[in-house]
Order: sequence, then C-alpha cells, then structure tokens
Amino acid sequence: MSFLTRLDQMSNRLERTFLAGAIIISSLLLFVNVVMRYIFLLPIYWAEEFVRYLMVWLIFIGASQVTLWGGHVAVDIVPRTLSKRGNEILAFIVNVICILFCVLLAYLSIKQMMRVRGAGQISPALEIPMWIAYLSIPAGAILMLLRFVQHLWARIQGKTLEIREALD
Repeated sequence: MSFLTRLDQMSNRLERTFLAGAIIISSLLLFVNVVMRYIFLLPIYWAEEFVRYLMVWLIFIGASQVTLWGGHVAVDIVPRTLSKRGNEILAFIVNVICILFCVLLAYLSIKQMMRVRGAGQISPALEIPMWIAYLSIPAGAILMLLRFVQHLWARIQGKTLEIREALD
C-alpha cells in the first residue's frame, strides 16, 4: 500500500470521525441545554453559539466527504446524451472547473479569515477568535480541492473512484 493511499485512508477516517463526533456533540449539547433551560432554568449560555460554529465546520468538512463519494447535486441531462468518450471528456472538464473553483474559494476565504483575524473579532458568548469559525471555509475548500484532484487523477489513469449511494 502506497504512502498516498495510507494518507488518504487516514484523512478519510479523521474526517468521518470528526463528522460523527460533531453530530453527536451537537445533539447532546442541545438536548442538555433544553433540559437545563426549561427544567432547571439554568441555560448553558454558550451552547447555541458553539453548536452553530460546529455546524459550520460540519458543513465544510462534510462537503469534502460528499465530494469523495460523488454525491454533490448534478444535472445529468447532458451526460445522458453523450457517448462514453464524451462523458469522459465532460467529467474531466467538470473536475478541472471544480478544482479552479476550490482554489479560488480557498484563496478568497483565507484572505477574509486574515481580515477577521487582523480585526481581532471575538464571538459574543464563547469569546473565541472569530477567525476560528472562518477557518472552516478554507479548510473545507482545500479538502474538496484534494478530493477533486483525486477524482481527476483517477480519470487520467483510466480509473474511477468508488461512488457511494449512502454512508457506509
């Protein structure tokens, strides 16, 4: 097994573990907050903000996993009318466009994150630097970029990555 394959498996496992953990932590924290607020009249004042930022991270890291599985929304009218070779060319072009988009998104979101960091903004309840929440956008864009590069490399080699219909 090559180094890149092991690295991919490790990052895939880390992403999935983060996603599962984020969903579990969010659900439990919101449940406990509701109980504390309505039964004991002692709300956890930072819980909703924490879950909001965790959900932002969940969305952008989850986008990488959806990219890996080939699960993003797609219009398949054109591919249905093309030959196999035409579909291969179209898939190549779409992958290149997606790679360029991810590069642009990563670049612009890093610039925005640095502006927020420079301004010293902090969140109201958690009082953490806001750039941590903004970091989710370039992190997700870079992870998606790597997944699109994986798909493109597989196509160049004449392979396709396994497309999954649902979670394992």
